[in-house]
Amino acid sequence: MSSRLQLHLSARDLKNIAGLMGVSDPFAVVTVRGDSENNKPRVVGQTDVVFNNLNPSWSQVIFLDGYRFGVPFYFEVGVFDFDASLTNKTELELSRMDVHAQSVLTSAATSQQRGEKFPHRVMGTALFEVGQILGSRGNIASKSLQSGGVLTVHMERCQNAQSGRLHLHLEGHKIKPLSATSRSANTFYEMFRKVDRPTGAVWESVYRSNVVKHSLSPNWNDVNLDLDATCNGDLDRAIKIVVWDHKRSGKHKFMGECETTVHGLAAAGDNDGNSNLVEEFGFELMRDSKTVGRLHVKSALLSSETMAEGAPDNLMPEANGKANHINGLGVASTDGASVSTRRPEFVDYLSGGCQISLAVAIDFTASNGDPREPGTPHYFHPPQSKEWNDYEKAIFAVGSILAKYDSDQRMPVWGFGAKYNGVVRHCFQCGQEVEVEGVQGIMDAYRGVFRTPLTMSYPTKLTEVIETAASYARHEQETAQEESKLSYTILLILTSGNVENVKETKDCLISASDDPLSVVIVGIGDTDFTSMEFLDEHDPTTEGGRDITKFVRFGDYRSFNALTEAVLDEIPQQLVDYYYSKNIMPGQLEDFNEHDVQVAEADNNDRTSKFLG
Repeated sequence: MSSRLQLHLSARDLKNIAGLMGVSDPFAVVTVRGDSENNKPRVVGQTDVVFNNLNPSWSQVIFLDGYRFGVPFYFEVGVFDFDASLTNKTELELSRMDVHAQSVLTSAATSQQRGEKFPHRVMGTALFEVGQILGSRGNIASKSLQSGGVLTVHMERCQNAQSGRLHLHLEGHKIKPLSATSRSANTFYEMFRKVDRPTGAVWESVYRSNVVKHSLSPNWNDVNLDLDATCNGDLDRAIKIVVWDHKRSGKHKFMGECETTVHGLAAAGDNDGNSNLVEEFGFELMRDSKTVGRLHVKSALLSSETMAEGAPDNLMPEANGKANHINGLGVASTDGASVSTRRPEFVDYLSGGCQISLAVAIDFTASNGDPREPGTPHYFHPPQSKEWNDYEKAIFAVGSILAKYDSDQRMPVWGFGAKYNGVVRHCFQCGQEVEVEGVQGIMDAYRGVFRTPLTMSYPTKLTEVIETAASYARHEQETAQEESKLSYTILLILTSGNVENVKETKDCLISASDDPLSVVIVGIGDTDFTSMEFLDEHDPTTEGGRDITKFVRFGDYRSFNALTEAVLDEIPQQLVDYYYSKNIMPGQLEDFNEHDVQVAEADNNDRTSKFLG
């Protein structure tokens, strides 16, 4: 299953490239490169232009479609200084437009070419991978730009696959000027959505209105807002509306603000055009804890984009013949309370701070043959050949994906099937540490086993490894719960042998299914893996427990991306099934301080010239 994601972009400390007499007007373009950073880019969105501002927070939300766990998903953000001469408007005229009208003109100007070159001066580009952002605290990532400054990306999953719209018309009423000598202002409003954190809230800009000149009772243009971009489908999500006095310099003056929700806007607009109710159906604008005017909702109509296609299944008729408002997680009841019926998705748990822990178990049985012989699964190629055996390839392919979601990068590595001092060990520690660091640590621990006095032996027995992984998963979950978080473990078993004691192994897997654990078995070589395939064929309705096992043959896949997608494609459903069956919902977004987020180094300068291909 793929997920739709949305990006909110901001930057700080950008380098001014407009010269001594001006300030840059930054905007961002987003391209998708898919499963490789070197794929041909495809433009998927462009932000609004923030004029005369080197610390922009763009209002235009960008959407990414097609993210799947286990498949790399690269996108790139380019920041440019907008050239207003490509339009028939001045910078001042453009800055006074609402963000949607402005985007029509600026997008058209962006598509123009000058001598087959992009017409706007580049301020920097930054390449990101979705998995790394979803695995980070708060789903946020920052990266330096080549010419200076830092670009920040905040990511959310789109909660509602069935989008809706809010048709909104606002006006101000007797807004108090900023000084006793002022009798007017060039007013506009900006809408923000709230991102809750344990230590406070972050407000993200999602819309900016047109400017009404010389008015303290402005009647702004009506607007048709996408609910996904405005509140991510949650009609009870806090919305803040801030009124500003527009300044040519970009340093706009704060005039007042109010807080509400999309439901609140819709209720305030439901006055049937009765002007006598204008005072009742509005919001007080506050400045310095004092009322400085009112914000009136002339109209606020919620609609679903699917209504024209047929019966509006997600609208319930009220007794008065009107329709209830659409809620992204269900349907609002007639008393205004929203009822959530949506089952969480995998990305919801990642966003809520669920950590993915990786454990690796490697087969050292005699079924692998003599590791000194070329062509055997454990044979190590000479360093100068720069070749890996299939065990190394599988560790790198799967480990590189899962490591992005593991915040501490600490992973246990176990071996099975080797004989030490005449005793066959069905689960032993690989390497000097109980947990190694990162994919390179797994590689080093694996290779180091062959420097120990082992004898490769029989049989291929997995039960002890599975029981150890289940115990490890419980421990990780208990540790995470101390910080009100979740932890889910994936056991990666790499084996070239066909498991013996199949029934005992299956019973062990069923028992382990009550723990936060999934088991992925990768078959190395061309052995008969019939019993492994039997372990993968689990029916919870007749056998009990939960389906936690996936088996794939390494040789069936010609690329790392194809392998990891096949190996991990069932993990999201298994994770959700586990927590949802136990009534454990995703946690809140993790706390973070944007300025404490580690800023990645800028990409190579060559990427700027290749941004659009």
